[in-house]
Amino acid sequence: MSKAYTSTLMRLLAGLAILLCISISAQAASDKIHYTQDQIRDLGFEIAHELRCPMSVNQNLFDSSAPIASELKGQIFLMLDQGESKAEIIDFLVQRYGEKIRYQPSFSSATALLWFGPLLLLFGIIAFAAIWIREQRKHQDIKANTHE
Repeated sequence: MSKAYTSTLMRLLAGLAILLCISISAQAASDKIHYTQDQIRDLGFEIAHELRCPMSVNQNLFDSSAPIASELKGQIFLMLDQGESKAEIIDFLVQRYGEKIRYQPSFSSATALLWFGPLLLLFGIIAFAAIWIREQRKHQDIKANTHE
C-alpha cells in the first residue's frame, strides 16, 4: 500500500467517525421530550408531590417551604424544560440525595422488609390469634370434661 492511499484511507475513516459522532449526538438530542408549558407544570407538581423534602420532617417537596425544597423544585422544572423524563429526574435526585427522598422506596434487598414487613406482621398476628383461640378452646374443653 502506498503512503498516499493509507493517508486517504485514514482521512476517510476519521470523517466517518466524525459523522457517526454527529449522528449519535443528534439522535440523543432528538430523544428529549418536548413538553408544553401545561405539561411541565403538571408533571413538575406531580414529581414534587412524590418526593420527600430532605430538610422538612415528613413533608413533600411541593408542600415544603425549606430553601432546599425551592431549589429542588427549580431543578425539576429546569430538567423538564430540557426534555428530561419523570424517571430520569427522579433517578437524578435519588442519586444525589439517596433513596430516602422517595416516599415509596424502590424494591431492592435493602428495602424488602419495608415492603413485606407489614404483611409479615399481619400474618404473625393472625397466626398468634389462631393459636391463642385454639388453646382457649382446649382449656374450655378440659374444664367441661372435668366437671362432668
